[in-house]
Amino acid sequence: MKHARIEAMKNHLGSPSRPTVLVLLSLAMSVIAPPELAQAQSLRIEPVVKAGGEYDDNATLNIRTDSEVKLKGFLADLRADVTYSSATTSLFLQPRATLRTYSGESSFDSNDFYLRSRFSHKGKSSTIGFRASFDDQTVRTGERAISNLEIDNPDEITNDDSGRVLLSGGRKKWNLAPFWDYRLSKISSVRTDLDYVDAQYENTFAGVLFDYTDVRIRANYRRALSNLQTAIVSVSARNYSSGESPGDVKGYGVMVGFERILSEKMRLNAMIGMEDTQQTAVSFNPEVVGNVTLTRDLETIRMFAQYRRSVSGSGAGTLAVRDALNINFRRRLNEKITAGLGVRAYRSRGTGDSLAFDDRNYVQLQSSFLWYLSTSLVVEANYRYTVNDRSAAIGERANSNQVNLWFTYQPRTIPKL
Repeated sequence: MKHARIEAMKNHLGSPSRPTVLVLLSLAMSVIAPPELAQAQSLRIEPVVKAGGEYDDNATLNIRTDSEVKLKGFLADLRADVTYSSATTSLFLQPRATLRTYSGESSFDSNDFYLRSRFSHKGKSSTIGFRASFDDQTVRTGERAISNLEIDNPDEITNDDSGRVLLSGGRKKWNLAPFWDYRLSKISSVRTDLDYVDAQYENTFAGVLFDYTDVRIRANYRRALSNLQTAIVSVSARNYSSGESPGDVKGYGVMVGFERILSEKMRLNAMIGMEDTQQTAVSFNPEVVGNVTLTRDLETIRMFAQYRRSVSGSGAGTLAVRDALNINFRRRLNEKITAGLGVRAYRSRGTGDSLAFDDRNYVQLQSSFLWYLSTSLVVEANYRYTVNDRSAAIGERANSNQVNLWFTYQPRTIPKL
């Protein structure tokens, strides 16, 4: 079995796809770009090189203690943050590569590639833009929800992991989300969004993870009730398609809510509504969906806390109702030290007559400590405790302790939260 896993991983890593080559080329060009280009107008290029070690006492979240895989090894993380801004246009591009090498468990070695991008352009009465991403990574890391303290916008937290991390193999995922915002007047506006997700799995066991696409279109109407509060009405439609489903799952939803400015640095957003899904020969009941998000951004503190209930798609082959709690908190203790806390917790259950095999409770707690030795050299320690409880499906739960120590070199970046 171990040799089979090694061969499957070699097949996954052996021939990089065109998107993977695109990430590598973008990363190389960003890092070696001449300084005069980075200084031109409002273009900024920030290369970041990280090297460190990792220890995980149950890397595959196995429910059997006698089958737990303990990994320890070396990691390298290379990325470049490219930003451009002007009076009307902003652009962010981040190519990234993460290389993992483990001692005694070479079948878990991997080269993972990522590409992130955001763009917006303001016109006289409208704004257009998009958010795009590409991931080419192993199933072990791609199907586990990770607390990431570098995320500032809770809307960028995805709900598409399945929690099935026992397998070798890889996952390639595209996410494209264009938008158009039009101001009707000084107090009202409309916005349309398209969220397209396409995921493909390679070298995984048959019948466990399934390729899928999930497409959602949303239209919002916003109207200012005062200088501090805005009312929001949202309608949506979606189509989820998977190799496991007997037919596409179609959904329609409506939500109402508000956004309120509590202070100059604090904002509250609350939405509630219903989503109705339909599929041939399968019955579903309408589900209550919504979210409550509190954000705070001070000079020494950044945080957001969000509760979100949604109907989510994943490689499990079916839609699921997910109640999720997401918390990011970072605080600068002094000029050289920053600490952080992250929480990703959710309860997931299948919709309608879906099998309980996808039901689970998942929790990941993260603590982070950063020490800025200088403006360009940072030491970072992370600890993550993860619990994946599938007691409703198989009567068992798994947990793991993961520790990472990073040494980061970022020559063009100043200390930040």
